[in-house]
Amino acid sequence: MSQLYVISAVGKDKPGLVYCVSNVLAELGINIVDVDARSVRGHFSLFIVIDLSTSDYGFEKMYTSLKPLESNFNLGLNIEPYDAGRRKAEKRMMVLTVMGQDRPGIVAGVSGILAEIDINIETIRMIARGDYIAMELSVDASEVPDMSVARKTLYNFSEETGLDVSLRDHDVFEKPKRVVIFDCDSTIIQEEVIDELAKAAGVSKRVKEMTDRAMQGELDFEAALKERVSLLKGLTAEQLELLSGNINLTAGAEELIATLHFMGYKVGVISGGFTFFTDYLKKKLNLDYVFANELEIDNGVVTGQIKGEIIDANRKGEIIRKIANSEGISVDQVVAVGDGANDRFMLENSGLAIAFNPKEILKEYSDGMINSDNISGLLHFLGIPELNK
Repeated sequence: MSQLYVISAVGKDKPGLVYCVSNVLAELGINIVDVDARSVRGHFSLFIVIDLSTSDYGFEKMYTSLKPLESNFNLGLNIEPYDAGRRKAEKRMMVLTVMGQDRPGIVAGVSGILAEIDINIETIRMIARGDYIAMELSVDASEVPDMSVARKTLYNFSEETGLDVSLRDHDVFEKPKRVVIFDCDSTIIQEEVIDELAKAAGVSKRVKEMTDRAMQGELDFEAALKERVSLLKGLTAEQLELLSGNINLTAGAEELIATLHFMGYKVGVISGGFTFFTDYLKKKLNLDYVFANELEIDNGVVTGQIKGEIIDANRKGEIIRKIANSEGISVDQVVAVGDGANDRFMLENSGLAIAFNPKEILKEYSDGMINSDNISGLLHFLGIPELNK
């Protein structure tokens, strides 16, 4: 019959700590049935569950053999009978990533909201440190009856605290992600290009109102786009070129895309905007894929029409599948990032869906949400720890 005990040891990290404990147990013929050891900022913790029944020696011999390690290695050592805690045969393991500006109370806030929605924390680790921190939690959500409600609570917490969050199944990276696809306007760039064009055409107020309603999902995208484009009739190619040079990339976008390329990802943009600008982005950011609508230009002047098939929400979802097929991968290996209603099927058809400063309608399609002005935190949602500096 098993005789289980828990041995815990805490101290300053140094080589040989695991060996010094495990070797004593081995010499006594004591079997280790579970172990967890880790070092955090130069401090070491070790938890071992052992079965004393495999040894010819009793508890006193084990205790007297281990006790000298306290003074020899300056360890806080504790040995106690194993008392079965929370063990479940069936768990729904998920990964929660939280990131934002460092301040007191983040761990308390996150753990409190998880307790509120019946999600149990199993491990926490920091993956970025400094003024901007990121931590990754392994959690069990098997007690959660409705994940959409839990996710909504987390998103409300995100908006209230300014912390970005992503909750996804633990096996989301079982198939490695290979491609990252961004929406363009208000995602990889700060502006809505069509609104900037409308300013140049003197129809700003009317176009911006339709843009806002379309992004909230209140208007049919295709019909709203055609109507807005008709109001741009008469703009010149020179005005379009001038606009391209005055559009601002979202903070962190250039560095993020360069890092993704360095790590071997393919990167693209699928936009409900226009090719004259996405082609500019393709050159500037060395994008692998670019899809956008094409303004019809005749003799250097915008006609107010769109050439070819319009890229709407459905088309964006289809293009995700097209890119995956082109790369010889599954859609589970594609990451999609967007902000508005027009991105919903792009996110729905991807393996990891991230909403960036999203409209309300997009939240239900996402696995995570970035509320900051800087998009570079996406790296942590991809499971990438802080890069060495």
